[in-house]
Amino acid sequence: MDRRNLRTLRRRRERGQYRLVAAAVLLSLSVCLGIFYSLKYLVRVKEIVFLGNSHLRNEELRSLVKLKQDEEMFRFSGRQIYHNLKRSPWIKEAIIRRELSGRVLVRVMEGVPLAVVSLADRPYLVDREGVILEPIKEGTALFLPVIKEIDPGTNKSTYGEAVRLIEMLRGRKSVLYDGNVVITGNRPEDLTMNVGGIAIRVGTGDFEKKLERLAFVREEVQKRNMTVEYIDLRFSNKIIVKPVVQETPEPQEEIEKAGKGSGKKAAKKETAREGKRKTGQKNGTKEKR
Repeated sequence: MDRRNLRTLRRRRERGQYRLVAAAVLLSLSVCLGIFYSLKYLVRVKEIVFLGNSHLRNEELRSLVKLKQDEEMFRFSGRQIYHNLKRSPWIKEAIIRRELSGRVLVRVMEGVPLAVVSLADRPYLVDREGVILEPIKEGTALFLPVIKEIDPGTNKSTYGEAVRLIEMLRGRKSVLYDGNVVITGNRPEDLTMNVGGIAIRVGTGDFEKKLERLAFVREEVQKRNMTVEYIDLRFSNKIIVKPVVQETPEPQEEIEKAGKGSGKKAAKKETAREGKRKTGQKNGTKEKR
């Protein structure tokens, strides 16, 4: 056989191999597509299990997921279900797993309430990122610090500093992390904690050192039994503590008693003078006689 015939045979063999490979690939794709469509339309949701939720109820999560029992399991993609869950500010992360048995497992990680923000006398729960979770129902008792009249929409910088301050209180497990703390301020440098009637001017940044200094000052104030109007921690080289100036009431009773006593003395003196006059008049009459 000449070279041309050999080349022709080789080309035919290669073409045959390519055709076999292509046929195998097409067959595999057909099988995969068949399985996919079978699963998509035949596998139904038998059970939906939620894990990790402590605040949101299962019914609320079901309404977010938008999957119901006996529906097509693959009606929505995992990404769609994830984005549906993330519509709730409570959901920070979610993992969705679907099993061929018809079981859907949804594991969620919820936000943790950090504080209460009061806007126009209406309280809202916020998490450690400052995200508003939901309005607080009337009559609900929560022992959390309150951020008062600092709008996260119009005063982001001050609001962000207030959230960081509360997160520091929480992280240090400070005794101040409770419902007795109210944080106010129009600007970050004016940030103030009101604790038990005492204004603690904190300002912005360096909260860890400021809280350490505050713990020291509070101990000293308690030792000396001082009544304090405010504590200023905004300066790096000094701490200002302004005691309450107690005005002593005027001794009204003593003044009145003193007034009455002077009146009696004056009356006695006047009586003595009158007696002397009368005595003098009598003596003068006797001498004339």
